[in-house]
Amino acid sequence: MQQVCHVLGIDQILTPFYHPEANPIERKNRDLKPQLAILVGQDHATWDSHLAAVRYAMNSAITASTGFSPAYLTFGRELRAPSDAATDLRAIVETDNFIPNITPHLKQMSMALAEARDIHERAQAIQKKYADEGRRPPPDYKR
Repeated sequence: MQQVCHVLGIDQILTPFYHPEANPIERKNRDLKPQLAILVGQDHATWDSHLAAVRYAMNSAITASTGFSPAYLTFGRELRAPSDAATDLRAIVETDNFIPNITPHLKQMSMALAEARDIHERAQAIQKKYADEGRRPPPDYKR
């Protein structure tokens, strides 16, 4: 598998076992469970009918670590609400000014991604600073 990843230019990043803090999926699951529990209430058999609403809320909420919603960073726009999905947006794409308007949008998206990366790196530096305050210095093994 490592050879295939190397040939295809894929950087394989492994997460350690039994360490949910290193796995972003486990972090999302930690957020998902209480939200589903609130919506389900006492009827636990209906959890799957609430999954779409919770997923929409999680994907459209602005995160503190990036300053943007996951949907914006993935798709370059905010998600449309289910009520907006009924509107046909083909007329916007078919107009003559669609292509000239995409260039400023791409520049804005590039700046947003750079800003999100900077915000995330600053947040990581702050977390590292507080985590390092509680650490003891490594022992000196020289004798």
